[in-house]
Parts: sequence; C-alpha cells; structure tokens
Amino acid sequence: MIDLLYKFSWDTIKFDYQVLACMIVVWIAVLVCTISSILSRPFPNWMRFFWIALIVFVPALGLLFYLPFSLKAEGGPEVVFSKRMKS
Repeated sequence: MIDLLYKFSWDTIKFDYQVLACMIVVWIAVLVCTISSILSRPFPNWMRFFWIALIVFVPALGLLFYLPFSLKAEGGPEVVFSKRMKS
C-alpha cells in the first residue's frame, strides 16, 4: 500500500497500471455522482439525455457546463442571505 502512495510524486513521472486504475476509479465515481445528480433533478427526459450525453462524450467541459445547473437553489447560504428581509 505504501508503494502505491509513492507513485503519486511530483519528482518523477511514475505512470503504470496502478495509477491508471486509480484514475479510472476516480473518474467512474465522478460519473456516477454526476449522473445520479442529473437523474434526481426535475429535468425533462430530453434534457437529462442531453446532460448525460454531454458529460460522457465531452467529459471535462460537460462537467464544467453542468456545474451551475447542479446547484440547488435552496441548498446554499448565499440564497438565504441574498433575500431581502420584509419589514
């Protein structure tokens, strides 16, 4: 296990099957979380298909484009504090 941690170093490039496997596992986890987020949102079916296709076929840009849509309006403190208080 310690040898695996030494593969992630800035000194030299140590790219092998273990690093590739870690990258694949992280990427699959990101895809699963993103797709579950898309499916939990109240999007129409065509929009769900569009977002999933964009994220799968254009990975980095698809995730960046979906990020603003993934935030729930009631989830952040900035939404609470940005509302005007009624007097």
